[in-house]
Amino acid sequence: MTESPKEVKVTAEEMKKISESEVKDFVQDKFFQKGNWWLKIRQVLVNVAFLAILLLPIMILFNSLTNKQIWKNLYAWTYQDGFELTDYLKSSILLAFVVVLVLSLGFLYRNNYREQNVYPKKKTYDEEMMNRRKEVLNKMYTERFGEQEFRETTKYYAVDGEQNLDDHLVDGLFKEAGVEIK
Repeated sequence: MTESPKEVKVTAEEMKKISESEVKDFVQDKFFQKGNWWLKIRQVLVNVAFLAILLLPIMILFNSLTNKQIWKNLYAWTYQDGFELTDYLKSSILLAFVVVLVLSLGFLYRNNYREQNVYPKKKTYDEEMMNRRKEVLNKMYTERFGEQEFRETTKYYAVDGEQNLDDHLVDGLFKEAGVEIK
C-alpha cells in the first residue's frame, strides 16, 4: 500500500485555475510577451494618435464656448464660425456614424463567426509546449502528492505545510524545463 503523502493546503480556486490552465485553449498575445518592441511602439503610437484625434475636437469646443480661451495655441471659433462649421460637418458626422456602425457590426459578425466556426477547429496554442508543461506539472504532482492513481482515487487528503505550492513554483519549474510562459 502506498504511504500517504504529507498535507498540502490548496484551495479549490487554485485547483480550478490549474485544471483550467491545463485544458483551456490559450490565445497568446505578442504585445504582452517579452520583446516585440517594434510592435509595442507602433501600437502605442497609433493609440496616442487616435486619442489625439478624439480629444482635439472636444478641446476646440470647450476652448470656443468659454469666455476666455483656455488653450492659447488651439483654434477657437466665434459664434458665426461655429454655425458654418456645424453646417459643413453635419453630413460628415452622419457619414462617420454610418461607417462606424457598419464596421462595428461587420467586426461583430466576423468575431462571432470565427469564435463559433474557426476557433473550435483551429488550435490557438502550441500543443507541443502545452504537453511539455503538462509533463512538468505531472512530475511535480507525483513528487509532492504521490502517484496519479492514488491522487485520483483519494477522497480526503491532508497535506503538510511544506508541501504547499509557492507563489512562483510553477513558473520556476517551467523556466527550468525550458517551457516558460512569456
